[in-house]
Amino acid sequence: MSGGHSFSNADIEAIKRAGADAVVEIVTHKTVLRPEQGFDMANAKDDLVATGYVVADDEVVVCSKAQNGRVAVMAVSAECVEAIEALDVDVAYTSPLLAGDDITEGSYISLYDGVLYVCVYKVGLRFAEAMVVESDADILFYLMSIHQVYDIYNMYARAMGDVERLNKVCGKYFKAKL
Repeated sequence: MSGGHSFSNADIEAIKRAGADAVVEIVTHKTVLRPEQGFDMANAKDDLVATGYVVADDEVVVCSKAQNGRVAVMAVSAECVEAIEALDVDVAYTSPLLAGDDITEGSYISLYDGVLYVCVYKVGLRFAEAMVVESDADILFYLMSIHQVYDIYNMYARAMGDVERLNKVCGKYFKAKL
């Protein structure tokens, strides 16, 4: 464990032996998506701060590679990033907000370690947010609030992460199973 993120020692050793690149998925609510066009890494911290996140003194800002025209900007424990960089391999960061392909209409709902990720598509990406959840009630509140704006219960939804919990908590609200 490093800064709330877990790494398998066997996987780390396999990556080192193979000299392979590593893709690290960062799980944090301090995540925003920015358009690739015009994105400047030098302003990444400002992007987080402008959306209301505080980057703590023990955190650093990392960015994903562009995917579907978007870049994920994330605040991460500096200790975690140091441990990853110590692998001495090329590292690419990603976020659950970048999971899945762009779809015409529907949503991606992911739950990992107390963070709920929701992306809603309706002729393009309309909503993408990472939210802290402490209970099942939080999950329901966020999804019901998003439904009021985007009618997500009446469209395709794909669940990722803790799918079992998502199905138990909110599966009955969707036309098709998560």
